Amino acid sequence: MGLTKRSDSYYVEFRVMESQDGKSLVLASGVPGARKKRWKVGCLNKMAACDLESAIRMRLLLGQEPSERAKPILFKEWAKTYLELEEVKSLRSFVGRSHSVEGHLVPFFGGKILSEIRPQDVEAFRGQRKKKGGNPASVQTVNHDHIALKHCLNVAIRRGLLQSNPASKVPLPNPENERDRVLSDEEWSKLYQAAKPHLRPVLLTAYQLGQRFSEIVGLTWDRVDIKRGFITLRSLDTKTKTARQVPMTPDVKVTLQRLAKVRTLLTATTEAVSRHVFTYEGKPLQRVSRSFKTALRDAGISDFRFHDLRHCASTNLRRAGVDTATAMKIVGHKSEKMWKRYNAIEERDLTQAAQKVHKYLQENTLGTLAENIATYSANKYR
Repeated sequence: MGLTKRSDSYYVEFRVMESQDGKSLVLASGVPGARKKRWKVGCLNKMAACDLESAIRMRLLLGQEPSERAKPILFKEWAKTYLELEEVKSLRSFVGRSHSVEGHLVPFFGGKILSEIRPQDVEAFRGQRKKKGGNPASVQTVNHDHIALKHCLNVAIRRGLLQSNPASKVPLPNPENERDRVLSDEEWSKLYQAAKPHLRPVLLTAYQLGQRFSEIVGLTWDRVDIKRGFITLRSLDTKTKTARQVPMTPDVKVTLQRLAKVRTLLTATTEAVSRHVFTYEGKPLQRVSRSFKTALRDAGISDFRFHDLRHCASTNLRRAGVDTATAMKIVGHKSEKMWKRYNAIEERDLTQAAQKVHKYLQENTLGTLAENIATYSANKYR
């Protein structure tokens, strides 16, 4: 296809296909299904680039240019390519993914040939994984690295560099980290009152609507319809990649009306106004860890995380009698298994269940237990 000059080097490009045995590449200009293959010359000398172009063309015509599958590729080489792929960069978890790959997977697997990684190597990685201080990493943390490895190798399979995924053959143990911590009415009141003004709207939205933190801080005014009382979350805004409409509670609606009014006043006095709904000192909120920790301390609440507010919302929806399908739609759960995991059953729920059964039996049976006992006693001693 010719030469391409870039700032760092000349590049040679041809349309190619793999040979039948998969060991070499052959020239395939104009052939349907052929892909573009690029070689880097490594210099800006056009004459050298032309010479390399001729040499590569000849090797392709003779079937002497080895394919990627024929070349031994080290894991560290593939890892670098993997992290530069657009499909990987677009992942919501890219920051954590790159940390796993560069910080843990490459140091362990880097010198191994990609196709020679075995399930026992994956097991060995899991066994040696430790924190910076030398203590073993949590099961969930190791699972995150394991998931990153699985995806990394699956992409390699799709590109013809591997036949099977050794990481998929090693099961991920259950981290047993399910939480069912929900706030009592009193705890919620104390937390809300202890929170700083910029944090309160964020807490309220999470507590009453069950939105994830990223969905809250990423929310912009163009997706808030105060008149209809709905928040629109696009597929790119959600963890599950599924768009959804979230109905506002009256409390959330009043709060957003107040924030919108403040924004209108700011617009009249300055040109730079954030598109984001939740801000701090005029800038979009990115994290609330410090202010949230302070609010918990001042409210006297322990063993509680921001994400637990999502548990609170799910539990409150159930207690309010909202049907499961509707509640899952509001909170954004795709499976009933996940919905049940976020739904905390407390002692008061069990007590209320017993009271409901008692009321049902009183209304639908011939006499209550107490009446039956009284009647039995009277007949016995007559």
